[in-house]
Amino acid sequence: MPDSHKPHFIAFISRIDEIPVYKLLAPDADFTFASYSNLGSQAIQIDADHLTEAVDAFSRLHATGCFRAVLNRKEKFVVPASVLANELGLPPIMANPELARDKFEMRRALNRDSTFPRTVLIRNADDLNQVPVKMFPCVLKPRFGFNSRSAVCVSNPGELVAAYDEQHLRYSLLPKEDRTNNHFVVEDLIPGTEHNVETLVNNGCAAFHLISDKLPMQPPFFIEIGDNMPSTLSVAEQEACRVAAEKAIESLGIKNGWAHTEVKLHGGAAVVVESAARMGGGYFENLIDAVFGINRMEMLIEMFCGTAPKCVPVPVVHAAARRVVVYGEPRMRVLSNPEILTRDSRIKLVWPQSVGAINRPIAGPPFDFNNTLFEFIALGNSAQEATELADSIIHEAELLEY
Repeated sequence: MPDSHKPHFIAFISRIDEIPVYKLLAPDADFTFASYSNLGSQAIQIDADHLTEAVDAFSRLHATGCFRAVLNRKEKFVVPASVLANELGLPPIMANPELARDKFEMRRALNRDSTFPRTVLIRNADDLNQVPVKMFPCVLKPRFGFNSRSAVCVSNPGELVAAYDEQHLRYSLLPKEDRTNNHFVVEDLIPGTEHNVETLVNNGCAAFHLISDKLPMQPPFFIEIGDNMPSTLSVAEQEACRVAAEKAIESLGIKNGWAHTEVKLHGGAAVVVESAARMGGGYFENLIDAVFGINRMEMLIEMFCGTAPKCVPVPVVHAAARRVVVYGEPRMRVLSNPEILTRDSRIKLVWPQSVGAINRPIAGPPFDFNNTLFEFIALGNSAQEATELADSIIHEAELLEY
């Protein structure tokens, strides 16, 4: 039984090795874990098709009022985490969590009275005819996708049909623990530079924003290859990003937790691409920890324990996060000079955990969008220094294919 003198949280996880991370972050707290996967006695298994069963199970545990809040890092858990919080009377994450997963309904909520960017729902191939010619070039992406899976830029109707035929087939074959469907959307291609905004939301209000500058992605595939943090945008441009993120958070009804918002900035105007009721994934945990010296989950736990952040985190260093990605058919990929990642203490390998694990068979777009060979962070006393160091690694990396 949990200790009644300790704060007790529901935490959503995918793997057993996440459990000690939570316990290390908050040794004075108790956790009951939830997962789509069968992790045995370590977690309560959630069935996305039968969430009422999960609600009943946690309600019985909560009969004595033991739970403080629901914790979640990942997009696929937004819906069950929000449902549990709402049903158990815990601090709400979202009133309508489907808005954070459904890119068609999300766009309708974000646009309010605007007609840009336009979005067309593609339930089957016949719906491709509904995309007006004036929308090209445009973006095709899964309605419920994440991690840029099957997101493709197309220039004309012929490319759209070909891209949909290929990506719909591949996306349909992916296992979907959250039981989302295989619909796609077609959206206007938004111009401008892209920026990520990480926002800690407390009772519907933004406690603060952490902004990074995303490296340009290379069409036709929207693969994220890096971020620089803290942002080097002007004061006015950063304010435009913050205002856009806050409007998105309000429009989607995100009430508590971290929000990850992607913003395009063009001519001083900010347009939200997407906003999610969860933390930015991948290297962001390491990037934010390096730059600001904070752990997002630890800060979230503290917030739910009544210790709201007293001030905006101040950057202590500049960092350039980079992904080395691959393309094409499955084949063995080898980094033949791994010493470039260990020769300078300012270089931090983020993933995989060791240079020896980099070499492996892997595919890339259009066959697979889970195509990161390795991720690293370069630190510097200035944005230029961090960027130059990261660029030197990218330039020197010798990748062999077999």
